[in-house]
Amino acid sequence: MNLRSSALTDIGRVRPENEDSFLCNDIHQIYAVADGIGGLPAGAQASQMTIEVLGGTFAKYQSGLPVDYQSVIEHINDKVFLLGRVLSPQFGIGSTLTFAHLTGVKLNIGHVGDSAALRVRAKQIEQLTTDHTIENEMREREARGESLSLLMENRNALTRCIGQPPPILAHCSKHTVLPRDRYLLCSDGITRYVAVAEIEEIMLQAAEPQDAVKTLINRANERGGMDNSTAVVLFFD
Repeated sequence: MNLRSSALTDIGRVRPENEDSFLCNDIHQIYAVADGIGGLPAGAQASQMTIEVLGGTFAKYQSGLPVDYQSVIEHINDKVFLLGRVLSPQFGIGSTLTFAHLTGVKLNIGHVGDSAALRVRAKQIEQLTTDHTIENEMREREARGESLSLLMENRNALTRCIGQPPPILAHCSKHTVLPRDRYLLCSDGITRYVAVAEIEEIMLQAAEPQDAVKTLINRANERGGMDNSTAVVLFFD
């Protein structure tokens, strides 16, 4: 199979700084999005270090071979946590991280936070990650029979992020890639403002990955550009 990729980030129309970062490395076939946590200081530095450590780590590995993804995320978390002790001793710093690493016909996904990985296959879109938010955690606990209450204003608060005090538990999964699959890694600046059905349509209609990333970001900005937006798109032929 042939892989075509493209990535783009945009500050949006409201925020004074872009706190998103991305990785699109065709040599080591590692792709990622990181989004500095709102409400914490130094969001840009947190996401930048997240991506820098991720890229540096995979540069040390032989391309095409799987690695211990949980350990990789723990290593990144330790580095960002220590930076937070310097930049913001009282509050710390934090970032989301969603990455995809291609090994043969397997796409290995690592995920912490509320950025997202989505796949379009046979004209159907599916989100491959679950946001690590209080709302989703409460739903999981309620599904186990626990009776809980949730304050609506806190439902989108993150329960995990890169830069938190160790230990960190990431969500790691493996997916078999098929011809004509299309994948999107993106920050919530896209998923909050572009409906899933629209994302599906944009991904299907795009002739090239760069067409998809530009259209997704333009669509988020048309809705007000309230947040930074970042997209990494992979097309498999």
